[in-house]
Amino acid sequence: MYIVVGGAGHVGYKVAETLCNEGHDVSVIESNPEICERMDTLDVLVVKGNAGSEKTLSEAGIEKADLFIGVTGSDETNMIGAIIAKTKGCRTICRINSPDYINEPVTTNYRNIGIDVGICPDLVTAIKISRMVLAPALLDADVFAKGAVQVLESNIEKNSPVANKRIENIGLPEECNIVAVFRGIDVIIPNGNTVLAPNDRIVAVLGNQTIIQKMKEIIGGQKQITKEDIVKRVIIIGATRIGVHLAHLLEDSVNVTLIDSSEQRCENASGILSKATVINGDETDRGILAGEGIAGVDVLVAANRKDEVNMLSCLLAKEYGAKKIIALIDRTELKSVLRQIAMTVSPNRTMVSGVLQYAKKTDLASFKVLKEGEAQVLEFKVTKKSRLVDKKIKKANFPGNSVVGAIVRNGKVIIPSGEEGIMIGDRLIVFARTDTVPKLERLFS
Repeated sequence: MYIVVGGAGHVGYKVAETLCNEGHDVSVIESNPEICERMDTLDVLVVKGNAGSEKTLSEAGIEKADLFIGVTGSDETNMIGAIIAKTKGCRTICRINSPDYINEPVTTNYRNIGIDVGICPDLVTAIKISRMVLAPALLDADVFAKGAVQVLESNIEKNSPVANKRIENIGLPEECNIVAVFRGIDVIIPNGNTVLAPNDRIVAVLGNQTIIQKMKEIIGGQKQITKEDIVKRVIIIGATRIGVHLAHLLEDSVNVTLIDSSEQRCENASGILSKATVINGDETDRGILAGEGIAGVDVLVAANRKDEVNMLSCLLAKEYGAKKIIALIDRTELKSVLRQIAMTVSPNRTMVSGVLQYAKKTDLASFKVLKEGEAQVLEFKVTKKSRLVDKKIKKANFPGNSVVGAIVRNGKVIIPSGEEGIMIGDRLIVFARTDTVPKLERLFS
C-alpha cells in the first residue's frame, strides 16, 4: 500500500516506522522542521507543511495513496486532512481527542463526511487501565476473540519458581501457550527447550480465564487471591481526560479518589463524576497523599500529563506501601526505571496499536504492539479466500519468527499443535516479529 501519514510526533513516527518495516510505501507530512529532520532515519518521503492542506497532501502523493492516517496534535487538522483524502479515494483514519468531537474509544460516526475511523487514545488508554485495576492477577492483559482468549504479559522475577527452568518443565496448564520471550533487546520465539531467565518478560496466550490465578502461581509464586486482595479503593493522580474517564469507569465498582493541582480541572471532573471524590491539591504533596489514604491503598494510578510527575507519584506510593501502582509513561528510559515498582502504560503505544489495527486490509479482528513495535500479537479471521483453509499448521508455511498461539473455533479455544487443521471461520491468535507481518497477511488473503 501507499500510505500518507499526517504528523511525525512520537505516534506518527512509530506508525511510519512500523509500516515501512512491513514493506509499505510511506510519505509523512510534518510542519516542524526539526521533527522533519528526525524522519530522515526512515525510508519515507517527508513533506514539510500542513497535513490539512490540499496542496501539501498533493505533494505527499495523496492522489495515488490507499490510506491516509491523521495523527497530528490537532484534531481539526487530522479531520480536515481525512476529509480531503477521502475525496481522492483513500481510506482514512483519524486521531481525535477533544470531547467536543468524540465520546467513545473508536467511532465510525464521521463516515458520512469522509472519516472512516476515529480513534480517541485517551479513552482507549483509560479502558485498558480499568482492566488492569480490576484484574489483580494480571500484569498487563488485552482481550482477544471477544473475550475467549487473553494475552498476558508478565515478568520473570529472580525468585520466581520458573526462573532458570525449561518451559517444558514448568507445568503450564493445557490452556496456556508461551509464545514470546523478551530478553534485553532480543525477541525470542520459544519452544519447550527454551530456558526462562530472571528479568525475562514473557507473553502467554490463555485459553481460559480461570487459569489466570494458576499462571500467577506458576510464574510468580504468588498466594491465592483472598478478600484482602480484592480492589476496594483507588487513588488516581491527575484529572486529565484519561484520569477522569478512568474514574468514571471505576466509580460504580470501587471507592475512587481523584487528585489534581488545577482547580479548573477538578471542577470539570466534579461535573462528570457522580461518586468519586475529587480533591484539589498538589499531586506530589506528602501531606495531601497521606491524608487521602495513600498508605496501603489497593491501587494508585499516576495519570498526570507529565511522565516525571507520574514517576515521582509512583515513588511516593511505593514508599507509603500502595499495594499496586500503575503509571502512564511514554518515555522508554523511565519505564525501565519503574519496572520493579509499577506497571506502566504508554498512551502513545496504545494509539500506535489502534491505528495499525485499522490500517490492516486483511481480516484482522484484534491487534497489539509489543516490545516498542518490534513484535505484534494479531487475531486473524480465516475466510474462504484464505490460503490456509484445510491445512495443518505445520504445513501452512507460517513464516519464521511467528507462531500460532491459539485457535478459536465455534466459541471453543484450542491451544494447537502442529497437527491441528485450520478451518473456515477459525480465529487464529498469532504472535510475530513485525518484519514478518506482511508474509502473515498474504497467508490470510
